[in-house]
Amino acid sequence: MPRLPAEVEKDAHACLQCGYCNFVCPIQLNPDRGFESWRVRGKMYCLKHYAHPGAFDRLLRRRPTMTPDFVERVYNCTACGYCQHVCHAGIKFNDRWEQVKEWFVKNGVGPMDRHRALRTRVIAKHNPYDEPHEDREAWIPKTAKRSKNPDILYFTGCTGSYRQQKIAQDTTRVLDAAGVEYDILGKDEWCCGSPLIRTGQTDIVTDEKDGLVKHNLREIEKRGVGTVVTACAGCYMTLSHSYPLYAGKPDFKIIHLTQFVDRLIAEKKLVLKKPLPKKIAYHDPCHIGRHFGIFEEPRRILRAFPDSTYLELPHNRYDSQCCGAGGGYKIQFNDRAEFIASLRVKEASEIGAEMLVSACPFCVTNLTAGVKVSGLKMDVAELASLVADSVS
Repeated sequence: MPRLPAEVEKDAHACLQCGYCNFVCPIQLNPDRGFESWRVRGKMYCLKHYAHPGAFDRLLRRRPTMTPDFVERVYNCTACGYCQHVCHAGIKFNDRWEQVKEWFVKNGVGPMDRHRALRTRVIAKHNPYDEPHEDREAWIPKTAKRSKNPDILYFTGCTGSYRQQKIAQDTTRVLDAAGVEYDILGKDEWCCGSPLIRTGQTDIVTDEKDGLVKHNLREIEKRGVGTVVTACAGCYMTLSHSYPLYAGKPDFKIIHLTQFVDRLIAEKKLVLKKPLPKKIAYHDPCHIGRHFGIFEEPRRILRAFPDSTYLELPHNRYDSQCCGAGGGYKIQFNDRAEFIASLRVKEASEIGAEMLVSACPFCVTNLTAGVKVSGLKMDVAELASLVADSVS
């Protein structure tokens, strides 16, 4: 194996080994993942040791290697960013773990087996779910008021297009109710690349000819819109953070649906009419919350519902606990991901919440599974759907 990427090696030495990251990582919530080698500090120590072997290794002329066990430990990550939030050395762990995984893939020791399937599916069908590409726009309601001269482009994402179609449909209901001039890429939309980037498989994302970045940016620019709205936290993270790294700053703005709806309510273009008579708790998706600070917008929306009671989870905003689904973790370690989600459901139940709301289709999917694992009674809802039901 060659040398580590320069930024990774630098931060491996910068790591103070203080351990603050150890006790916030969602992976260690799984009973069999609490050992040091599974934790952030332990993994950083191993990277440092690989970059610069100790005196005993040099004496015996032996070189540390990237074992399959260590590779698996690095992939035990939900990309939640909690570790970098508490890091005293200011290490950007999310970027570094992505660089390490990309380095693994380039050197033939990664990714994990189920992650490889993502690559095959995206190449063949432009989505990670192995669904026919021609069905990508099957979710679009016939009543959707698409504009030929849109101000806004709704980037749906793969989960909304194939797995959580109601969320996508409800998003169009919200846009229609506000009189927004919008359009949808439909079949011209490909996977944003988030699951591939998080698992180190960036070559088909960044390819200059047929890459996902190149294709999606080209299709967006064809529409001539000034703003792209997405209801998916993963798509938002990818379009806002990853795409500029690969292709420079785009000519359009990227906002999350919660930001857009919050603004529409403030401008009185949307009025929430129907009550929401439940005790509600909000789960912050990591990709829009901890990574981008989108905290108050969804809370203002929830408080705008008539006859609603909002309860704050003990772990909230920057200290929110991950649902367990991100970073490619759910597809490879589904049972453990759902166990992490069940702990979030229990936290909501303990404060008396009757409904757990999020603003990410993937969070909704895993939290719904977490309810079954927990054995508790808890409704799980997507904020866009609640808004759509209240304004229509």
